Amino acid sequence: MNLRFFSYQLLFFICLLTTPLSAQKSNRISLSDKLNQIEKKFNINLSYNHTFFNTILLENDFNCASISECITIIEEQIPVKFEKKDTNYLVLPLRKDFSFTIIEDETNEPITSLVYQIQNKPKQNLDLSNGVFTLKNIFPLDSIHLESYFHETIHIQGKDLERNTPLKFYTKQFRLNEIVLTNYLTKGIDSKIGDHSIQIKTKRLGLLAGETDGDIFNVISNIPGINSPSGKSGNLNFRGNTYDQNLVQIDDIPIYHSGHFLGAISPYNAAVIDNIEVQRNMLPAKFGGRVGGLINMKTKNRIPNKNSYEIIGNTLFAGLAVNTKLIEDKLSLLAAYRRSYPGFNSPKLETISTLIFQGSRIENVVGSTNLDIGFSDMNIALNYKINDRHSATVSFINIENDLFAEVREMQNPDQTDFIDLDLDNWGITGKWKAQFSDKFNTELRFSKSNMRINNVSEGFNRDQRNSFIKYENIIADTRFIAEASYKFNLNTKLDAGYNVINHELTSNELEQENNLDARRDQKATIHSTYLSLHKNWSDKLDINLGIHNNYYAPTGEFFMNPRLTASYAINKKLYIKSSFGTSNQFIQKKFVNDFDDFNITNQFWFLPNREIAPLKGTQFMVGAVLNQKEWLIDLEFFKKRSNGITLKIEDIRGNISSIGADIFVKKKWNNIEAWASYSLSKTETTFRNITSDAFFDQRHILNLTNLINVNRWKFALSWRYFSGMPVIYPDDPTIDTSNLSLSDRFDGSHQLDFSSSYTFYNTSKSFKTVIGLSILNVYDQDNTVNIFQNPTANTFRKTSGFAPNLQVNLSF
Repeated sequence: MNLRFFSYQLLFFICLLTTPLSAQKSNRISLSDKLNQIEKKFNINLSYNHTFFNTILLENDFNCASISECITIIEEQIPVKFEKKDTNYLVLPLRKDFSFTIIEDETNEPITSLVYQIQNKPKQNLDLSNGVFTLKNIFPLDSIHLESYFHETIHIQGKDLERNTPLKFYTKQFRLNEIVLTNYLTKGIDSKIGDHSIQIKTKRLGLLAGETDGDIFNVISNIPGINSPSGKSGNLNFRGNTYDQNLVQIDDIPIYHSGHFLGAISPYNAAVIDNIEVQRNMLPAKFGGRVGGLINMKTKNRIPNKNSYEIIGNTLFAGLAVNTKLIEDKLSLLAAYRRSYPGFNSPKLETISTLIFQGSRIENVVGSTNLDIGFSDMNIALNYKINDRHSATVSFINIENDLFAEVREMQNPDQTDFIDLDLDNWGITGKWKAQFSDKFNTELRFSKSNMRINNVSEGFNRDQRNSFIKYENIIADTRFIAEASYKFNLNTKLDAGYNVINHELTSNELEQENNLDARRDQKATIHSTYLSLHKNWSDKLDINLGIHNNYYAPTGEFFMNPRLTASYAINKKLYIKSSFGTSNQFIQKKFVNDFDDFNITNQFWFLPNREIAPLKGTQFMVGAVLNQKEWLIDLEFFKKRSNGITLKIEDIRGNISSIGADIFVKKKWNNIEAWASYSLSKTETTFRNITSDAFFDQRHILNLTNLINVNRWKFALSWRYFSGMPVIYPDDPTIDTSNLSLSDRFDGSHQLDFSSSYTFYNTSKSFKTVIGLSILNVYDQDNTVNIFQNPTANTFRKTSGFAPNLQVNLSF
């Protein structure tokens, strides 16, 4: 009985202790609910942001006898103000600017740059200005998260920023594979030490010279070792590899063309792309099918906290992007569309038209009503969060280009040619991702895509058709991907995957005058597997060792490609790195000694057979990185070789090889950043045992860039120098080259590019307007890169001339 009585007493005592705690907890009330009570009690209207005020809590609920008393109590506890409008009240949060400093705990040295996050909003970069960091328009009760690599994250409320200054960053555990060099080129472009990749976050992307709309190709062409010899941003060469040898994909949808206007404009909308992984060196083990570099784009796949909208307009196109919640925390829709203006020729569009049509019959009608060109691209994605461990995504993209030209012969006015060129590319991907445990996760993906490029030319003499030409290439691509990852511990991880790809190709050539009717249909299935082990030793040595295998069903051949990536930390500021590996490419193009993309037969793809082997690529790189305070130095030496290249003009096989070095040096001074990159390389081709310089070989490439951020103003200025490319005389007796007196190489080319932007905010930062101006080739330098290999009235191919562009972005 005594024990039971004691138990009753103990239970009563526990209830007595917990009841006040429970009552105190339940006495808290959100500001949104309290304002709702006041509206009902005093029969008034209060205007306020329900979603925002719902996250703000009053520690103790209270009673008040009048509206003025209620206002006084709330304003004493919460930084808000009530503004009376007739019989209504407007409740506004009081925002202010907070300035603070941060030092490193071990050295007491000031931190000069960091990443911050307000509540659950996207992360952004912040640099030191006049000796302090400043966060503008902050609500004092906002949760602020301050991050810096090598340091523990600081979590603090806005009101405590100034009170605790200087803040301290404490060193966190050093992990080599997680080291990221932030703002490698500019904001939003980072470099990972562990796998040597460049990561581009389009949401945080800063300004670069020559562009204001985040054109993906223009951004990538600023990376040392990547450039466009022809002047078209889409025809990117990766250290000697041509564009068709690079793996370019968006949400696992492979892209088989270089972009809008035959590579002049990127077809990828930066408003929907979340992250871009770029590899200049050996592909990671999970990727295959190319012997060059990697451009792997991913669209946004997170459920947004709030709906967002973006409207964009410039002298080339107009567009709209929407990211909206369909079901709270469950389902979201991401959609975007861009379209060129019909019948409108801006200065930049005319410059682009001159660039892509030079050497063709259409060159004579650029800027006239006889030429109608247009493009569009569309993205749609559905993201579904099944539960905390499972998610599903469906992504769709469509890219279209249309061209119509009417060309009248000057010597014979009765002779008129009509040219129609169109490109249609669509693709869809479905993805299911499962996180079975903290160590084991899987992904299943299925994608299907189709690209069709079609060129029809009809000649008429006095309304009688006397010629008909048609070139057509269709690629249907279907693939299934299964991947799994197991993390043994913090230092060891194993990845494995299986990929099956089915290619169906159609090439069609019709020439009425030459009685040509050639059609080629090809099919091939490729089975691929990969296994990759990531291992870290004492946070000094980080290695990714993998193997990528391919089985090419049409010939029954098996190909094995080892891959190795290694990084070593001498200390926290200096790293050395290296990579080596091989790869195979099955679907491929033939090699031509010209930048003639308008010749559609140069765009045709084909598949290997028993007479033509797949391409075989070998790459090696060794380098070092020094990251010392405001200085960043990155140096890489490389050697690459691609065997099995088919020369179009003779249909013979050969190889492309390149060797060289890229160095990148960057320095920061508060609001100013300056960097220089220099590439020294040699690219050669070998056919019939004859080795010569590749027609796009540029031995020296120099880039000097200056970035300035002053409050809401941004400026970018870049000057580039490219050494002259080899003079390749056309192997065509109908072309007269007797009057040309050229050395082995053209003169070097150079140009100055400029961009600036200004950002407007409303008081709550929920609405943002960015106005930007960009100018390519400011002083209109005449740069020659090639001799036309086809009969034409002109002789030399040139890069882009003076090209201004004005743009406006509205985000809300």
